[in-house]
Amino acid sequence: MPELEVRVDRLERVFASFMARTEEALADIRASNLRTDALLRELQHQADLDRHQAELDRQRADEDRRRADEDRRRADEDRRQWEKDRKDFNKRLAEASDSMGTLVEDLVAPNARRIASQIFPDDPVVRVAQRLRQTHPADRGRSIEIDLLAAGRRHLMIVEAKWRLNPDKIRDFLEGLRIIPEFLPEYAQHQLIPVVASVSIDSSVIPFLNRSKVYGLAMGDDTMELVNPGLSTPDTPGASPGIR
Repeated sequence: MPELEVRVDRLERVFASFMARTEEALADIRASNLRTDALLRELQHQADLDRHQAELDRQRADEDRRRADEDRRRADEDRRQWEKDRKDFNKRLAEASDSMGTLVEDLVAPNARRIASQIFPDDPVVRVAQRLRQTHPADRGRSIEIDLLAAGRRHLMIVEAKWRLNPDKIRDFLEGLRIIPEFLPEYAQHQLIPVVASVSIDSSVIPFLNRSKVYGLAMGDDTMELVNPGLSTPDTPGASPGIR
């Protein structure tokens, strides 16, 4: 009997030790589970934060793209408006230039015979034409416009009216005179007198006019006057060549 009691007591101690170790293991497991749950919650929270941040980033990116698209659209609209404004301005400027050029023509026209008589006094003026549009006699699809023409028996004065005058415009005028014989063959043997007219001609342009054998016509005190009346005339040495 005492031996049985000893065995029972030993078993109880072993069982108690087992239970203690089991409780300890269970406690460790529970603690581990708690740590795991906490870690999972933290990871889930971080994942939620990351997803939220990603959504914010996506929304910001979409907003940035929308703003960029809007900026491009506005830039395109501004460019189109600028192009339209530029074209409108150029059109108005061209219309204004045409109007100013027409004004100069109207100032010159009443003085055409007088000016022509000053330049070639021994050749009476037999024809004056303003804003002459001449079609090519052989090619009807071609035409030229002459602001003012005054013709004698031997001389032909061609006037180009400009609101503003500079050497480039004078060169262009002289270049255009090369085709006059094609369009006005009846004057092919006449001596050409090139004249440029403007409301005002800067004194710096006059030497270029003289070198180019071109008369300049500008507004004087009361009427249009030659700015270089001493230019060699067709009847003196150094005169402008004819249009032969």
